[in-house]
Amino acid sequence: MKNILVIRLSSLGDIVLTQSVVQALRSEFPDAQIQYLTKRVYAPIVKMFNCVDEIHYWENKYSLLKNLRTIKFDIAIDFHSKLNTFIIKSFINAKQTVTYNKEHFLRRQIVNQRTNKTILSTVGLYFGALKKIGLTTKISAPKLFPVKNISMPEIFRISDKVKNIGIFPGALHKTKQYPVEQLAEFIDLVPSEWHCNFIVFGSKAEIDLAEELNSLTKTNLIDMSGKLDLQQLAKAINEMDIVITNDSGPMHIAAALEKPQIAIFGATHPKLGFAPMNKNAVLILADLPCQPCSLHGGNMCPRKHFNCMKSITAKKILDSLHNAIS
Repeated sequence: MKNILVIRLSSLGDIVLTQSVVQALRSEFPDAQIQYLTKRVYAPIVKMFNCVDEIHYWENKYSLLKNLRTIKFDIAIDFHSKLNTFIIKSFINAKQTVTYNKEHFLRRQIVNQRTNKTILSTVGLYFGALKKIGLTTKISAPKLFPVKNISMPEIFRISDKVKNIGIFPGALHKTKQYPVEQLAEFIDLVPSEWHCNFIVFGSKAEIDLAEELNSLTKTNLIDMSGKLDLQQLAKAINEMDIVITNDSGPMHIAAALEKPQIAIFGATHPKLGFAPMNKNAVLILADLPCQPCSLHGGNMCPRKHFNCMKSITAKKILDSLHNAIS
């Protein structure tokens, strides 16, 4: 029986994107012991892969590495490719170690507008690592399996008599975040006869943002920001009719649940390989010559105009929503 270690320490969206390659390993080695190393905060997502036997947490690192070394892995696959994961691979006792090619140089060229090449998907890069162990598995989209019978806060109210619209106003970096004033304008433009129920989601760090959105709109919103753990969040997203996000981790969760979704891109760009792998996804972006200006986003627009987001009108998002619900 093979022992396989998969390594991806963070972050939320990147971990979601590893699901299908881990599933490919499970299909190729059905009797293998597949173990996953990540930060504890992301373990609930890995549990929803439905193909991992054991999860190790990137903490108490000396004890952890000693324990991993005793397991004697046949294969260790690094889907992170950072200094920390280099140390992990050097310390553990794996017969074979492989690292995915994150195409860092190409991505930098794309950001600096020095090439017309694009990266179709980060998932494709993950699958490229499997070729190093002799597998030529067809690339497939990630898929999550939410835990059933999860209790939800009483405030979480949905109805099959309306269209439940999940909105994620936040993103890890400001330049990936659609302006909250324009988001409020979009919500207030939605005609009442469309019968939409708006539910706002976000982390504890985004509670203030949700409160600001609520203060700017005349529409009654259900605010779930900071109230859900990752298992509850996946369940909530799975019950939405449509999910609206920026380029963020929840965007990839919605895609892995195959939900109809609207994904808004600002400083980043789908051609960097981070577009949601979902046939039900609509991507909205200005596609300006200065896009992308960053690989992961930043705190402010380098050109101080932020037109990549500001030029996306509320009406543009309204039209996309109308197409999705009609």
